[in-house]
Amino acid sequence: MKSFGHYKNKIDTILENSYTNKELFKENFHVIMGALKLSKPFREFFTLYNEVEKKEFKNSTELNEYITESITYLRPKINSLKKVCNILEVVFSKRKSLLTEKKNEIYDSLDYIIYKKGVRNISKRLQVKDNLVESILNKKTTRKLNTKLTPQILAYTLSENYNKEFATLKKEDKELLSEILYINKSKINEEVNNVRKDIISKITTLVENTDDDNLKVKLTETKNVVIQMGEDKLSLLRLKQLEQDLN
Repeated sequence: MKSFGHYKNKIDTILENSYTNKELFKENFHVIMGALKLSKPFREFFTLYNEVEKKEFKNSTELNEYITESITYLRPKINSLKKVCNILEVVFSKRKSLLTEKKNEIYDSLDYIIYKKGVRNISKRLQVKDNLVESILNKKTTRKLNTKLTPQILAYTLSENYNKEFATLKKEDKELLSEILYINKSKINEEVNNVRKDIISKITTLVENTDDDNLKVKLTETKNVVIQMGEDKLSLLRLKQLEQDLN
């Protein structure tokens, strides 16, 4: 069985690379979440890896303590991951076209300090942990909506072949894009706030009604992104698409 970061990284890329295809994304999301529901320890690994990667920490002391507690909590659960990992390998084998090879240094570092338990590895674990703390604290704190999570039609507005590409859009996408492009500037702020309020309400309800820790993390992250989005046409387009996805 491979380290957890291997599985987390592949899950991330499958969801990211299928997001622009609404039906494909939903199918992949439900299959992966279905597998995760089989193992509480796997969901706990998933949640804590997300937290270390995304959570904002005040200082190195707080981050050090969080990582130490995470290691202590997760290490005894390693052997409990085998069943769901075997299932996920089958899921991955059927989605090779969506898998992107990429390196995640945070996952790699967590893997090392959690899985390498021998006495001979103590010095290296401490070094890896120190490097992990430093890299996390030095990263940019400003979060922006991942471009892979934006609607596919946003690409068309930036394309030199806009008219050609526009003609290939579905009717509902054309209507949405046209609505945003021609909306009166004086109404943008009001429209953004109305859509944002609706999305936050829906996400809050979803969080309250799910027991899936990973889903709660993803929903909370999405809500934070929505709260921080600006009041312009591009933001409104993103919010409208997200609102459609939540319906």
